[in-house]
Amino acid sequence: MNSIRQNGILLIMLLLSVSTAIAQSISGNVKDNTGMPLPGVNVIVDGTTKGAVTDFDGNYTISNLENGTYTLSATFIGYAKTSQSVTIDGADVTVDFVMAEDAQSLDEIIVTGVVNPKSRIESSISVSTMGIKLIEQAAPRSAGELFRNIPGIRAESSGGEGNANFNVRGVPISSGGSRYFQIQEDGLPLNLFGDTSFGNADNFLRIDSNIGRVEAIRGGSASTQTSNGPAGIINMISKTGSTEGGSLATTFGLDYQTSRLDFEYGTPLGNGLSYHIGGFMRTGEGPRDIGYQGNKGGQIKANLTKKFKNGYVRTYFKFLNDQSVMYLPMPMRLEGSNSDPTYSNLPGFDITSDSQHSAYLQQSAGTSPFNGDRHVNDVRKGNNPISKALGAEFSFKLPKDWKVTGKARYSNNSGQWISPFTAAVGTVAEIETTARDAAGAGSEPLVYADGDREAFNPSNGLAQIIHMFDVSVEDLSNFFGDVKISKKISDNVGVTAGLFTATQNTKIGWQWNSFLSEVKGGGEARLADFDGFSRGGQYSYGTPVWGNCCQRKYNTVHNVNSPYVGIDADINDKLNFDGSVRFENVRVNGNIQGGPTSQDSFDYNGNGTIEGIETTVPVIIGNAGQIVNDDYNFVSYSLGLNYKLNDGAAVFGRYSSGASGRAADRNNYGTNGLADVQYDQLSQLEVGFKKRLNNGTLNLTGFMSNTDEGLSNELNRSVGNPFKALGLEAETALAFGENFSFNGSFTWTKAEIDGGANKGNTPRRQADLVYNLSPSYNFGDTRQHSLALSVLGTSKSYAQDDNDLVMPAYAYFNLIGRAGLTDGLSVVLSVNNLFDTVGITEVEGNGDGAFNGDRLVRARSISGRSTTLSLQYKF
Repeated sequence: MNSIRQNGILLIMLLLSVSTAIAQSISGNVKDNTGMPLPGVNVIVDGTTKGAVTDFDGNYTISNLENGTYTLSATFIGYAKTSQSVTIDGADVTVDFVMAEDAQSLDEIIVTGVVNPKSRIESSISVSTMGIKLIEQAAPRSAGELFRNIPGIRAESSGGEGNANFNVRGVPISSGGSRYFQIQEDGLPLNLFGDTSFGNADNFLRIDSNIGRVEAIRGGSASTQTSNGPAGIINMISKTGSTEGGSLATTFGLDYQTSRLDFEYGTPLGNGLSYHIGGFMRTGEGPRDIGYQGNKGGQIKANLTKKFKNGYVRTYFKFLNDQSVMYLPMPMRLEGSNSDPTYSNLPGFDITSDSQHSAYLQQSAGTSPFNGDRHVNDVRKGNNPISKALGAEFSFKLPKDWKVTGKARYSNNSGQWISPFTAAVGTVAEIETTARDAAGAGSEPLVYADGDREAFNPSNGLAQIIHMFDVSVEDLSNFFGDVKISKKISDNVGVTAGLFTATQNTKIGWQWNSFLSEVKGGGEARLADFDGFSRGGQYSYGTPVWGNCCQRKYNTVHNVNSPYVGIDADINDKLNFDGSVRFENVRVNGNIQGGPTSQDSFDYNGNGTIEGIETTVPVIIGNAGQIVNDDYNFVSYSLGLNYKLNDGAAVFGRYSSGASGRAADRNNYGTNGLADVQYDQLSQLEVGFKKRLNNGTLNLTGFMSNTDEGLSNELNRSVGNPFKALGLEAETALAFGENFSFNGSFTWTKAEIDGGANKGNTPRRQADLVYNLSPSYNFGDTRQHSLALSVLGTSKSYAQDDNDLVMPAYAYFNLIGRAGLTDGLSVVLSVNNLFDTVGITEVEGNGDGAFNGDRLVRARSISGRSTTLSLQYKF
């Protein structure tokens, strides 16, 4: 009996000791540096397979840990890795983490423009990422303003929300848009071509709270990892609802009229399902005075993900119908010499807050290039993209180290693009003579087109000819598919092969026309008529000052098949090689009519009488135009080496050769249907250094490029040259304690035209230096308050390739202040262009006449100071 009792006591003691050994746990909470809980954070016990993922409230628990000392690490995409040492000695332990956002972490996995996803420090490319915090700090009003924060990229974002011009590291933008640069949404292009006239890819992109992060590569393997993007890729990656959370924000303009609501929410549903949905609605006049509501509409996006043991499937959709004001070059004063000019206001017209838009200028009339019939458009539509997109993607790991991934998306794209352009500016007498002679008007007096039709007599003595860029985007629909399969041949070598397919429709019609107007701001400029000749301020149904160039139609279809293959090999523990090659096969069919088929009389109002304005009307009718029947192919390749000096530093080198095909409206075609120039070639060499600092990261990249570009169409002129460039790109992200952080970048570029009459000159609009400085300061008990500043600057550049007229250097400041009111609720003050800086981004002409001893010019400046107040709730 005693033996039984003793054995029982020993058994109980043993069970208790085992229970003590296995019942201990580490638990805690993870928050960001504003005090918000972070769901979905991986908390791992280093050197073991034990870990946990934080729940909706940021809590985690890791159980069944024996006594000992461990290193606990917390990792989350977009945040710096955080580690703590913890000792367990017979009791449960609590360990809390505060994570700092770090979009530049060298440990972050990159998925854009690489053969296989890998960390930044292991990638032989120059790549930048922006997380939610940095996007909010940039306070972008458009994709162009967001992209200006990425090193190496120069974005002319002064034109409004869309239709911006982009170039990368001195690779040119001869014809506008982004010919060599691809904008993606969730890994697929928005448009096959970045420079379709009035159909730029960023027209169909809106910045809202659906964006989880932005990845951007310059040069590198972009030549082989996408079509028509050899200079770089920017990929907007959406939130997917893998962790529960959402936000609501309402925004109002304090010094201009705007009202906007943003919303988003995502959550896991169980059984591997999760979803995310979000979007925005808005209305307002915009940051310039135009006299009416020019910005209105919205977007909604959603996705649904099903995770499996070995992969996932995701479907998504987008509906966009948004109208935004487009700002084109407008009248301003040009003082001083061409080498040291000052661009300034005219009496009654402010170049940072006014526009040619007016409450009196709301209807555009012409003839449809598709059927020759009457066409009437509403100027208030502005840039009005309509997109209905449906897509899917999948990724699965298969047995024997195989992996298959795929993406596909169909987008039904259409819309309008309409905005006034100042074609000429001068005194009333000068403009009256120019317009009268061009339109063939007689001696009819010039009168105001409204009211009592009194004599046209602007208070500042100035008038302008406005060409209405009236464009119907009938069909810019596209389908993109990209499927690839990977095989790990050994522990050190992997091979990937894929096929990209695309169909891009381009059915666009131009029906431009002409008006006479005052030069006056506040959205109050009145129009002028030749009495008895003009109608409602419109003196022509075409553009006679430009030879009635701009009744056009484009109706083409591009089909692309691009197989590609890549290899990724670890030569040893430190040295990695990757190489890839892409075969681009393109076929394009359709027709183009690049001008009117007749310029005869046309009874536009149908009253049976040919009146003055109806005597010469440009029309396209009864003619299919130039037949397009072209096919071409080219090969792109990229080779890179990355050498890890240690766990915190690496160097890389890469050579790439690629090309970009042309949108049909940028080309000329022969009678055989073949294009004069089918594609433009680009070669690039880059070397880089990546370093993990004690308090951040530093990336340096030197680059050289050569662009072999032929002539192409830009509205009413031909442009194009060979180019060469070399430069240095630097980027850093630093944290000083828990409160202060700094992000910054600069790109120095020496670019030259390498042929033609302007050989040796700097390409137009190409600055030697562009930079971005972004300090931020968080404070409060839980660092719930913050102040953030961003400074974006550029050195001088030239208006045109002849390097005659300078566009001066400028820098503008954006300020954001955030006050946390309670958990999740904050009020945000955002000031764009704090000091109302003038920044000239485009100039037409070189002085259009005299004005009080100075010259007149048509140019475009960044918009002036605009301030908004937002109430945001994150949950």
